[in-house]
Amino acid sequence: MRRIILALFTIHCALFTALAQTDSLRSESRRWAERGYYGRSLDAIRLIPDDSLALDDMRLHYEALSNLGQEDSLVQWGEKILKQDPYCIPILLDYTSRLNRGVHSESGVPNPTRVIEICEQYKKRDSTHILVNRQLAEAYYHIGNYDRALLELKHLMEMGDTCFSTLYTTGLTYQRMGDDSSAYDYLYHAYQKNDHHAYCLFILGIVCNRIGLGGEALGYLDEAKKLMMPDRRTLYRLHRELAEAFNHKNEADFRLEELLECVKYANDDELPLLDYDMGQCYLKLKQRDKAQEHLQKFLDATQNREYNNNIKYKRENAQQTLRMMMW
Repeated sequence: MRRIILALFTIHCALFTALAQTDSLRSESRRWAERGYYGRSLDAIRLIPDDSLALDDMRLHYEALSNLGQEDSLVQWGEKILKQDPYCIPILLDYTSRLNRGVHSESGVPNPTRVIEICEQYKKRDSTHILVNRQLAEAYYHIGNYDRALLELKHLMEMGDTCFSTLYTTGLTYQRMGDDSSAYDYLYHAYQKNDHHAYCLFILGIVCNRIGLGGEALGYLDEAKKLMMPDRRTLYRLHRELAEAFNHKNEADFRLEELLECVKYANDDELPLLDYDMGQCYLKLKQRDKAQEHLQKFLDATQNREYNNNIKYKRENAQQTLRMMMW
């Protein structure tokens, strides 16, 4: 009997120690997460045995993965959590939103079928949750079931949901169904709530053309073009980096094309250095006249201004190159 009591006591102590360690790890993981150390939070939570993981532990794991951008692992934990609790709203909303956007798949293709399964399961308990119903409507739209998507969207509006997202998706749905007049009505109301959504403006312009509102279409399409077009500085930096990449590859012809694009977006003080770089390209391409023209332009532009060591070096190099070309 004494041995049995001792054995039970030993087991009890071991269980108590394990529980204490688990609670300590759980607290440690939460503290790290609260301070933004999501990697350390994961390290702590991963030390908790699987059979000791509570729903809150799984949520902490999921949220840490989300903050670290580890999308592939989110699938496993999103599914684990919803299997244990199909009505865990914070995870359900985040996970279905990601599935609808396709962030979990290598191809970036949405997985609306799984969204429909999750949301329809939730609706058995509560059919009036606006955020869940939005994900459901979007999923039906993604699979091309426009009649069912429209039914869900109208249900949302009956519940008072007339946000941009609902109006916009309704407009897109009507447009896909070939009802351009109804599409115009909803897209226009969506545009009134958000007049800087490029794709909404784009589709609204297309719909306007189809119902004979050419003048109005021009306005929407022009605004869409402006929003979709990168600004001048972004374009300049893009072509500058492309030129640098071709320089590393020693492909002077392609580098020159990118530098010529840079000229379109450059500020005045950037033009001299572009002339220098283009002069170097023309030299490699054995176009001596153009090389001389651009190197001289660089020298003329930098002659009477203070310059740093980089420009000083390039001036010396350009002068030496021009002297050699005259021999």
